[in-house]
Amino acid sequence: MIPFTRRRGGPEWYQDKRVIKAAACLSGCAVITLCCGRFETVPYSNRRHFIVLPPLAEGFLGKCFFARSKIELASKILPPEHPDSVRVRKITMDIVRAAERGLAGHLDRLDWEVIVVKDKLVNASCLPGGKIIVYTGLLEQMEMDAEVATVLGHEVGHAIARHVAENITKFMWFVVLKIVFLQFIDLEEEDELIDGMWKVLFQLPFSRRMEMEADHIGIMLLAAAGFDPQIAPTVYEKMGKITGSDSELQNYISTHPSCKNRAQILSQDRVMQEAMELYRKARADKDFLLKG
Repeated sequence: MIPFTRRRGGPEWYQDKRVIKAAACLSGCAVITLCCGRFETVPYSNRRHFIVLPPLAEGFLGKCFFARSKIELASKILPPEHPDSVRVRKITMDIVRAAERGLAGHLDRLDWEVIVVKDKLVNASCLPGGKIIVYTGLLEQMEMDAEVATVLGHEVGHAIARHVAENITKFMWFVVLKIVFLQFIDLEEEDELIDGMWKVLFQLPFSRRMEMEADHIGIMLLAAAGFDPQIAPTVYEKMGKITGSDSELQNYISTHPSCKNRAQILSQDRVMQEAMELYRKARADKDFLLKG
């Protein structure tokens, strides 16, 4: 504990090196937060969150990871003219154009790029800055364009919501608080204890919330792009069967909610009605352009 009263021959509490180090860490983090941080509203979900990392820095991180991924996966990346690459690029652009129509100015910082990787992995990802990786295993399991669009809408939702930047902001404060906390305890297992507390109390709940938020944004983008949003719940049910991720234990320990829960949430009337309204508008606009 901090010695707030001076011991015989000992320093005052404000001269304690641990207090000085803790104060320096907190002060430095506070300065960075005041200079760089700001509150933002996540599109569609309207959740307010605090972000320290600037958009340019977030985009730079995404470009770095994407460049490294392209080097590591070089032998498996399909050429741009491959039918799978053409298909994924078209679906992605439909979603991106829908996002740009509804979020004017919000996506100016994103530089979209898509690669398709020949691999059995049933997955896709969207790095900060709009860098997208899709694996052919996903295309083999999702034969309909609307199914692929559901997954891509979810991944683009992460980029739009700036979930990476939000996690970095939380992690920055966690590291600072951990340094401060460790100045005043003496436990052999302190690192494992604190990291375990962080994961159970903060990391998992926040990650599950972000996944559900990306689901919500994704179904809105899916609908605004002209794909029937009613397919989204069935896609997550299908993913649950493919990955076997629907047990209650898996739901608790995973950063992702169970696919069954995700399907149920997207099927709720308030969510589906909002999505269907966007879908009907998108179809009406498309019919108007065709007639014109």
